Amino acid sequence: MQVRVYLLEIGDLAEVDALMKRHSRTLGFLPTEALHDHLVRGGVLGAKVDNNLVGYLLYASNSRRIRITQLCISEEFRGRGIAKQLLERLRIAATTETSIVLNCRRDFPADAMWPKLGFVPISDRPGRSTAGHLLTQWRLALHSDQQPELELFKAQTSNEALDVIIDAQVFFHFFEPDSSETEISKALLADSLFGLLNICVTDELLIEINRNEDASVRDQNRARVQRFLQIQTSPNMVEDCVTRLKQVLPSNNPSQDSDIRHLAKAAASEVKIFVTRDQSLLNKAPAIANLVSLQVLSPTELIVQLHQLSEAQSYSPDRVAGLRLGWHRFKQEDFRVFPHEAFLNEGEGQRKFRQTLSQFLGSPSLYTCDLLKDSDDVAIVRTIRNDLPGKISIPLARVANSPNRTLYGRFLIADTLAKAVQMDQDLVEIKATAISPYLRPDLLDMGFTAHSDRFVRFCFSHALSRSEALDRITQLSPEAVSAYEDMSDLELERHCSPLSFAAEQSFFLVPIRPGYALSLFDRQQSANDLIGGDPTVLLRWNNVYYRKKGQHRILKPPARLLWYVSDPQKQIIAVSHLDSVDIDAPKNIIRRFSKFGVLKWEDLYEMCNRNTSADLMALQFSHTFLFRERIPLSRLRAVYKEEGLDFVLRGLKRVPVQIFRRIYQMGFPTH
Repeated sequence: MQVRVYLLEIGDLAEVDALMKRHSRTLGFLPTEALHDHLVRGGVLGAKVDNNLVGYLLYASNSRRIRITQLCISEEFRGRGIAKQLLERLRIAATTETSIVLNCRRDFPADAMWPKLGFVPISDRPGRSTAGHLLTQWRLALHSDQQPELELFKAQTSNEALDVIIDAQVFFHFFEPDSSETEISKALLADSLFGLLNICVTDELLIEINRNEDASVRDQNRARVQRFLQIQTSPNMVEDCVTRLKQVLPSNNPSQDSDIRHLAKAAASEVKIFVTRDQSLLNKAPAIANLVSLQVLSPTELIVQLHQLSEAQSYSPDRVAGLRLGWHRFKQEDFRVFPHEAFLNEGEGQRKFRQTLSQFLGSPSLYTCDLLKDSDDVAIVRTIRNDLPGKISIPLARVANSPNRTLYGRFLIADTLAKAVQMDQDLVEIKATAISPYLRPDLLDMGFTAHSDRFVRFCFSHALSRSEALDRITQLSPEAVSAYEDMSDLELERHCSPLSFAAEQSFFLVPIRPGYALSLFDRQQSANDLIGGDPTVLLRWNNVYYRKKGQHRILKPPARLLWYVSDPQKQIIAVSHLDSVDIDAPKNIIRRFSKFGVLKWEDLYEMCNRNTSADLMALQFSHTFLFRERIPLSRLRAVYKEEGLDFVLRGLKRVPVQIFRRIYQMGFPTH
């Protein structure tokens, strides 16, 4: 048996994902986007036999160490030395790193494998899960002359992890029944934070415990304290910090005094992060930091900060229009300035909304929480769940109460659909409780169907037959299929856009200048432009493109439009549905569509050669989706040649259905 071991690439994503899902019980789950990022960064080694993936090793590294995240070998190929070959390839690739580390549950079969591969157990501790399965940290020295094996036994986890001190409320939440209230604190106990976070306490916690009247509860909590590292401090330094903190914090009762002493003991130690759920202390965090150099964070802020440091690439802005408008992943620094009150539904309390948002932010590997910012103003907050293959699920989507909320609301919906298409996901699911009620008519208008607790929209970027589309709907959401069965072909196509199967319509290639495309729908170019397109135009689901009157006898709906961007790009970039074609004098056209398109009266005046009685055309279009792969002019010419047809581009051009299908499939290749 010949085994080839080498660095995997994006093209191997599907095989790695399939192998991971087959062994998810012991590996856990890694979202496809995260797996994609690892492959892009060159962090996945693979082993193939006869060109079939039989194992992989997923890792990340810094200048000091390599951390193995997953090592997976297909069942039928275990015991053949494949894991050893993957590890050896990883050792060869190491440069400045001095060790390889990993965590493994003691009750997993793989626990017996690590010593055979040269790893040494460094420490054991209960995992962060409710069950508390014991985890072992294993380490392999890469340069024995620089790091003797004896030093591995002396290593302390706290040297590599971030030390934080928790307050009494967070501590008590750890051991209380699961609820929406305790879930935020318990997020600190996740296995994913093992090795990254050391939870510490001060002796002030014992004073808090002593306040309980139940002796058995006191004894139980005192025993629980022993699970955490207890921080020792200098009494003189503590008293100095108490004096300073009283300048900004009230001390009118024993509870407030205890808060101050807890903060003071933390500030007097070498640990510089204090974790609390007390909103009054969090509100004073900047003042506390100035007085005693102690960072006060909520559990959610801490988790986001850790994730932000470890997954910095995922926090890069996704620009929409120039430098002004773009999506930004919710960062730790956004917590103190986020305008919660602007996103509340009628009758909703700020505390409940803050708690809901914190629950999602507290699981950054499971949920991605994005903010659409217009300069420094937050216009949209959207949370996407990452672990549901084949669909995008939105448990929270809100638009700020502002004069532009209708525009931003429809853009939120359109952008989510566009994201699904770019990721080749067929289903978008938005929970009914996730959105503001005024967005529901827009959801229905843009192709969603309502169900008991959610809104569902299919967005097939495939050329399917009617029966294939209905079969796919049945597979993805059986309860939704009845809403689609009675639709005509054209209705079904639009409700599942950018789906293509309805042949009873026309198809056109529409040349458009790059500047107009940038402002109307080309977000890729708008994002790369310093100024970008006008958001009031670019964010629209429905829009208008103006042309001189011509070919109006054949240009009419129902029709699909292929947008061809002229010099210097010379490529087809998107597809739309044609909704209507209006022909009228320039003054009437501009009056009717003043809020649409990118042209003003003076532009239309020049377009009709200053003849105000000459008719112009307004093409209303919607359901616009950018192709995943842009199609250059050379490839377009080749398609026509292969079909035995001549290609001449002189303005708007009718496209045969068979050529449209080929272009469509080229623009939306399957991932």
